[in-house]
Amino acid sequence: MLTQKHFINVITLGAPLLAGMVSEFFMYIADSAMVGRLGTEQLAAIAIATLFAEIMWVIVWPFAPGTQSLAARRYGQQEAAVSADGSNYQALRQKTGEILDNSMVVSFSIGIVAMFIAAFAEEILKLLLDDSELIRLAVSYIGIIKWAMPLAGIFYSMYGFLAAVNLTRVIMVATVGLNVLNIFFNYALIFGKFGLPAMGIEGAAIGTVLAQVLGASYLAAFIFLSRKTEVYRCCRFQSLRWNSIKDIFLASWPMIVQLGLVLSIFLLYESIIAGIGTVYLAVTHIIFTMFTLSRTLVGGFAEGGSILIGNTLGRNQQKEAIRYAYATEYIAIFFGVALIILIWMFPEAIVKVFNQEPETVTLGAEGLKFFIVFFFLNIIGFPFEIIFTHNGWGKYPLVTELISIVTFALGLTLLLTRYFEMGIYAAWFSFGLYLVCYSVLLAGGFISKRWLNVKIESNAF
Repeated sequence: MLTQKHFINVITLGAPLLAGMVSEFFMYIADSAMVGRLGTEQLAAIAIATLFAEIMWVIVWPFAPGTQSLAARRYGQQEAAVSADGSNYQALRQKTGEILDNSMVVSFSIGIVAMFIAAFAEEILKLLLDDSELIRLAVSYIGIIKWAMPLAGIFYSMYGFLAAVNLTRVIMVATVGLNVLNIFFNYALIFGKFGLPAMGIEGAAIGTVLAQVLGASYLAAFIFLSRKTEVYRCCRFQSLRWNSIKDIFLASWPMIVQLGLVLSIFLLYESIIAGIGTVYLAVTHIIFTMFTLSRTLVGGFAEGGSILIGNTLGRNQQKEAIRYAYATEYIAIFFGVALIILIWMFPEAIVKVFNQEPETVTLGAEGLKFFIVFFFLNIIGFPFEIIFTHNGWGKYPLVTELISIVTFALGLTLLLTRYFEMGIYAAWFSFGLYLVCYSVLLAGGFISKRWLNVKIESNAF
């Protein structure tokens, strides 16, 4: 039976994660808004540059949920064991701590791989775009942001581990602090404040790298120095095991492939929009930003719920896991609906945050209203993606999203805009159908209950 306890627990763990994710979103808005003040060309460039950079970020980000999925199960199993026999507390906790050590090895290595992708940025963008100035601006951003990737891998491993052991407040401090510093650094470096040179779009990249260094340093200091984590004996690297590294990678790779391919298709989609007109690309970037905000509000509580689901599955309490899933869905829908109302009531004000040119404001407001229904349906489906990916069933979202996005956001968009020449609304409608299809498939996966029986560790301890 779903009780008040389920809602309180999801909110308790999810609220700090949501705070961090919201701060990250506003950092993302601040980047776009500050660069957008330099002109529509720069706003379009940051749209392309950040989307390409996101492809690099998603190569390392999935090690947060990948690490969480294993550590949360171990934490749940060990909580049950400790309840029965407190004598094994220290040994059991060290087994959980081993997950972080093994995760950091693989995530740092993959971060190096992500750096090398940036070397091909100019060639890739030349295949998609004809505007040489747009390409130059985007490549200048990408060439700097790449240096954050290995450290970001370490950051996300620590993020996933701390989430799994229910220490989400420290994650909130790290992510909020990181993003506040990012906004400050970007403001100073984009516009040349406090005696610093005005570096434009390159300043936004440098600010992000500096903030990432400080955020990772904070989490590392907490893990090394806090009494709450000393029992796990993390970062000794004395228990590195190939099976553990493999399990972490296997839990993470579907998300890496899914997000990498999806963002690549987003990049193709934006290149199609750019062919219709630069103003349409700028407006689509604003719409995608609000799409990201809807996922942020839903994702914060969904991540909190996924931790509790992982803990309960570790204790073999499947019915309790289902209850937490429903609590997560109800909370996510509540906050998602609040955002939908905000977008419907104040579309022009939202667009003006990014750009105040009359044509952009008018078209942007129309676009936001056009996407209202699609945003709502995505809000219903997205919590299921978080639950699946953060508990080892990443293959299902991978397959279902690729089917949806290739069929509609890419295939139908190309058909309607290139063959039938139907314009921007046809492209937006095609993207909306992708959201509908994917949400329906995610709901079907949840109803199937297959996510309750996923084995994520090759050798139980």
